[in-house]
Amino acid sequence: MVASSSEFQDFVDEVIEKNDIVEVISQYTTLKRVGNRYQALCPLHNDKKTPSFSVSPDKQLFHCFGCGAGGTVIHFIMQKENLDFMDALRMLADRVRIPFPEKRSVSERTAQSVNNNKRHTIYEINKEAALFFHHNLKSLENKSVLEYLNRRNVSASTIKSFGMGYASPKGDDLINHLKSLGYRDEQICEAGLSVKREKGGYYDKFRDRLIFPIIDVRGNVIAFGGRIIADKENAPKYLNSPDTPAYKKSEHLFAMNIAKNFCSGGILLMEGYMDVVSLHQSGFRNAVASLGTALTEQQARLIKRYTKKAVLCYDSDDPGRKAAIRAGDILYNVGVKVSVLTVTNGKDPDEFINKRGAEAFKMLIDESKGLIEYKISEIEREYNLENPEQKLEFIERAAEIFAFVENEVERELYIKRFAVRLDITSGSVMSVVDNIRRKQMKISSEREKRNERMNYERRTGGRRDLKFMKVFNAEKLLLSLMCDKNAFMAIKNEISPEDFSDELHIRLAKKIYNIYEEKGLISISEVLSEFEDGSEIGRISEILSDDKNVEDKRMAAKRPLEIIKQYKRQCEEKIAIQEGDLDKLQKITEELKRIKKGKGGSHNV
Repeated sequence: MVASSSEFQDFVDEVIEKNDIVEVISQYTTLKRVGNRYQALCPLHNDKKTPSFSVSPDKQLFHCFGCGAGGTVIHFIMQKENLDFMDALRMLADRVRIPFPEKRSVSERTAQSVNNNKRHTIYEINKEAALFFHHNLKSLENKSVLEYLNRRNVSASTIKSFGMGYASPKGDDLINHLKSLGYRDEQICEAGLSVKREKGGYYDKFRDRLIFPIIDVRGNVIAFGGRIIADKENAPKYLNSPDTPAYKKSEHLFAMNIAKNFCSGGILLMEGYMDVVSLHQSGFRNAVASLGTALTEQQARLIKRYTKKAVLCYDSDDPGRKAAIRAGDILYNVGVKVSVLTVTNGKDPDEFINKRGAEAFKMLIDESKGLIEYKISEIEREYNLENPEQKLEFIERAAEIFAFVENEVERELYIKRFAVRLDITSGSVMSVVDNIRRKQMKISSEREKRNERMNYERRTGGRRDLKFMKVFNAEKLLLSLMCDKNAFMAIKNEISPEDFSDELHIRLAKKIYNIYEEKGLISISEVLSEFEDGSEIGRISEILSDDKNVEDKRMAAKRPLEIIKQYKRQCEEKIAIQEGDLDKLQKITEELKRIKKGKGGSHNV
């Protein structure tokens, strides 16, 4: 049974009420009480210096002045966990064990059904494709493929465990097989398994390749990676599925479906599929790899969902070392403790483990360097520390790395160890680091102020005059106060939504008036439900959460009301002068006098 709109809104309000926003957000960042609010470094963007994130416990709203995000606890989870509204709502409902009523409009249910059907069809097609590829490999007489697997010491049990397969050189083997099962050309293409020719028809995307099924953490086959067996001109070493309705390569990791059950002590992040296969075969079941691209923030957050430690096991060549630093920074920024493994006697982990064995690789893991230490060692390679000038430059660059370590104790430990090794005082290094941090904080503060100014100018069309800013701020305050029923009842006949000057303020005021008229009581989540754009929700959250902490909201509403009415009458006064309407001008002048004396007056002249 589909819940009514009113019943569903009641459910949304209950979920918000039961999921205290302070408690939920505290799981992602450290909140500090400041007056009647909480502040923090924003967990939704790379906020490292000045707390720009504010939480209003009484309004159950958050807002970030840096990135502009805002809303209820549902909007926070949507952005933090990369979920749509319904999935975020379901997650929070599950958190507090509230049964979820099914409610969607006919069009929403239809669209959702179409998307679900597409996704599940792709899951089915991919499953059949994986079985087809695997059967090809088991029945294979192609010596080059078998020789390759034997050369890489891949066992039969490992092939089975990963569901590895083989795509034949023919251009339509998989297509014909899937069509024999009832799937259409268009569906196979949408699953990323075939490519449409310009002149019509389709051909298999994967041909003459070793196939690695990519399986999500729920066990669905969502995509494939194909490794070339014999080098061919203009043929990439790896070929990967494109993004589809069932797969976004930036959000998944190869073998995470297995590793998630073995990574409580940390995860091993590799560059290639074969590295992962080799490590799993050697007993390292916590190994994963990104999917043909550099590590993304979404993948880093997926790792953090299951563990707080990661060891980067990238190639030891120059591109591999640079990739390790980049991936390390991304993981560090989302709260994962990172160390970097340096492979010796072999270019990549697969080669090393085949040459030296699992015990030797375990020693490499134990000896892996922390990310900061690794970054220092990488820049040290560029300098001759026997040269005083180069040594000084090295210390300055190292200080820049230390400056980004947020934990003060951790930063001090790194600096002391560094100072001892270079035979200098830790205080001298700390002084350089503190100067860098002060400069960074100043730059960050100026950037935030500049962003706030730019955001304001974007919202107001570039109007910067003090008079308008005064009115603009008065409108914001009044809208916040209007969420209090006593304040609203006191001013509702004194001002209409059209009396506001900002387009978003007008729409927000209309929504508030409509809710009071229909229900007689405001629900902030219902107010926000009218707006879909993230930047608008952020602005509205900023407005509604800031009532200046006044106790008597009814009395507090009078002053911003007077400012708004006075500004509107002054605008009308200018028009009356231009039109030469003396009667209207006299009425406006008299009303302005009453407003200035605090006697109010009708909003209709």
